[in-house]
Amino acid sequence: MKRIAIFLMALFSTIWLSAGPKTYFVSPDGNDNATGLSVKDAWKSLDKISSTEFQPGDQILLESGAVWHGQLNLKGSGTPEQPIILSSFGGKKLPVINIGKAEGAGILLHNQGGWEISNIEITSSAAPELGVTRQGIYVKVDGEGLNLEHIVIKDCFIHDIWGQMGSVRERSSAILVSCSGPRVPRGETSTFVRPTLSNILIEGNRIERVDKTGIVTNGVRNGVKVRRNYMDNLGGDGIIVSGAYRGLIEFNEIHRSCLRSGYLDLPGDENWWPHTAACWIIRCEETIMQFNEVYDTGREPKNGDGFAYDFDFYCKRCIAQYNYSKDNHGFLLLMYDIFENVARYNISQNDKTHLVQMQGSLMEDNNMLYNNVFYVDHGTLDLDFFRGDFPESAKDINKLGAHFYNNIFYATGQGRFRTAYSLGETMVRTFDEVSRPDLPAGSIFLNNCYYGPWKNGLPDDPKAIVADPKFVAAGSGGYGLCSLEGYILQSDSPCINTGMYMPENGRRDFFGNAVEDGKTDIGAFEFVGSGSFGDKTKEAQMDQDARDASTVAWSKWSFPLGIVPDDSQTASIRLQEPIETGVSGTITWVNPKNSKTVVLPVEKVAGQGTIAMKLKADRETLLGTTLKVQLKKGRFVEEFEIPFTDKPGKRQGQ
Repeated sequence: MKRIAIFLMALFSTIWLSAGPKTYFVSPDGNDNATGLSVKDAWKSLDKISSTEFQPGDQILLESGAVWHGQLNLKGSGTPEQPIILSSFGGKKLPVINIGKAEGAGILLHNQGGWEISNIEITSSAAPELGVTRQGIYVKVDGEGLNLEHIVIKDCFIHDIWGQMGSVRERSSAILVSCSGPRVPRGETSTFVRPTLSNILIEGNRIERVDKTGIVTNGVRNGVKVRRNYMDNLGGDGIIVSGAYRGLIEFNEIHRSCLRSGYLDLPGDENWWPHTAACWIIRCEETIMQFNEVYDTGREPKNGDGFAYDFDFYCKRCIAQYNYSKDNHGFLLLMYDIFENVARYNISQNDKTHLVQMQGSLMEDNNMLYNNVFYVDHGTLDLDFFRGDFPESAKDINKLGAHFYNNIFYATGQGRFRTAYSLGETMVRTFDEVSRPDLPAGSIFLNNCYYGPWKNGLPDDPKAIVADPKFVAAGSGGYGLCSLEGYILQSDSPCINTGMYMPENGRRDFFGNAVEDGKTDIGAFEFVGSGSFGDKTKEAQMDQDARDASTVAWSKWSFPLGIVPDDSQTASIRLQEPIETGVSGTITWVNPKNSKTVVLPVEKVAGQGTIAMKLKADRETLLGTTLKVQLKKGRFVEEFEIPFTDKPGKRQGQ
């Protein structure tokens, strides 16, 4: 019996060991018929890796300095606790995957999760071809109902990958992470259960000489982090993050992006999207871009962009802070259909053409730029209020813009600023520097410091400080965040203790100093100890008021501009986003035939994407009447009307 027990223990131990995670070695001197489980028994080819389905905890290690020609299509899914690892062994020099003229990715993960890829070099060097897209690493999730997580792409070197510049769904990129379902034609519905992908880390990668884009994440909502990546010589965008909730883009360094998009003689489809920027987000919520550096963006004739940073469509309450922009074709783009995004404590040095372009609503969208420094010593730098591509649909200048508080505008040498209302497509755009909006003083600019020439007169700022801010060494910024101490204020600066308190201000300046002494400074530097400590109770109330006002404003923003009735005798109110818990108020309708009033408490429909309101009236009765909406939170109230109409509306904030 004892011998039998020992035998069974040995057998189970062998089975357990064989079933556990394995480490596979791959070398050009290996043999695909070997086990791969030691350097001596290493595999040889990428095809062997691609034909193997790996298990949680497995490792695949490529020999340092070796070169493989081909592509990897990885199979198997790990877990956050036991990811599958693809990396290197045997030295500091990276193993190389050269895809040559092939289309597609050097490393593809299709509908797989739980992977960590590190210390791999991927290249191609093949000339671009029309219709051919290429990627360094491509994580693609499109399987119905999949819920995948944990992808790490770290310390890779991806270079000389030339793909088609545009007009394709699978974008040519160094690193592309995409989670999506099938496209549904407008007006149609689909029963497809969309997949999810979460917890993505893209860190420490070096990307050089790539067309079109450096790093893209698309459709990954939770756990997106893009940090400490270096990029240089990109035909188009540097970093794009789409659809993230509380994503983080930080400590990235982008040189010479947007170099080839917008070429007049770019081969292929003339409608290829030409507008590119260095670091931007779209459809994101509460996502932060911080401590990034962008240098020397290009801007070919058809590219109307070239900005360092961008809050693009449907960004909500996102933040750009502690960033540096130098010698780019603009610091920041603010698209329309965005809500309460903030750019604060950033430094822009010698950016060109359009410093900030604003395309959205001043009051409804309520985007803000505060405590930034804008320095220019050559050329004219525009604050560009963009009215649109076509004169017949030009936006009203009284509704256009963003709010500028506590900023320093510093022009010297041959540099100057200008405010202008631009109109028209990129190649034929005109700039109106004469018109002024008919708004109360301080509606756009308030409590800023202005030094040096402003081509068409200073903005209407009733609390303007027109004086030298007395930087330690203005214009001395070089490469790196640590090169910007020249933008520290001298002790006798007129900007010290003369700023406005900004609620929810992040509590630190560009240089790491606390913003808490009760006397906010103007610009990106806070002079510590220059004022008495603030009234914390008062500041906490101001912070809460700001949150309440934002909640009510967003709730209004989410309502449609109009409702198209049907014969169901029920009004269907489709919201951009459900009303948040804590908002009160009413939705009221009066029947014109009998004067009876229908009242729906807002609290009863909180959290609903579509509000169904029973009105017991046919379509003809509803047309021409309105719903009256009142929204309240704290001491803030919004009241507005939504008409029943034959023409569908979008939303109140438009």
